[in-house]
Amino acid sequence: MNKKLLLLAMTLVLVLGVLAGCSSKGSPPSKTTTGNYKIVRRATLNNSWQMYQFELILPLNAAFDLDLLGLANNDKVSGYFYPESGSLATLSINAGSNTLYDSAATAGVISDRFSFSAAQPVGTAYVLNFKNTGTDEVTIFVEVIYPSSASIRGPLDLK
Repeated sequence: MNKKLLLLAMTLVLVLGVLAGCSSKGSPPSKTTTGNYKIVRRATLNNSWQMYQFELILPLNAAFDLDLLGLANNDKVSGYFYPESGSLATLSINAGSNTLYDSAATAGVISDRFSFSAAQPVGTAYVLNFKNTGTDEVTIFVEVIYPSSASIRGPLDLK
């Protein structure tokens, strides 16, 4: 009996140790996406919306993709981003081969608000792509608000 309790306790300590060692730092799902993140705040808004605020740390020339999936026709998504430290980062929002937003296209934009409505001819999956285009590591603060019926996938696995 004591051996079973000891084995159970050791297994529990091992599992809890592994879980405690896991952090919100994202491991890249592909060779082209790099960067670490820390979720600052997560909230459900009026049971209809989800909000995530996170800090994204991108080394020089790195990129980070955040996939919004399951958006229905006319679902709205909004948010903003700004660099907390470092020189420059850009954001592009794409649906398939369509670019909905590209901060790099507007010279001098280092932070911005974004908002779009999903459209079925464009698709139900949208990719927010952050890139470090500066001269040093950059930390970006990001907030994304989207319908509760949708989900986020990628390095920031939230559902």
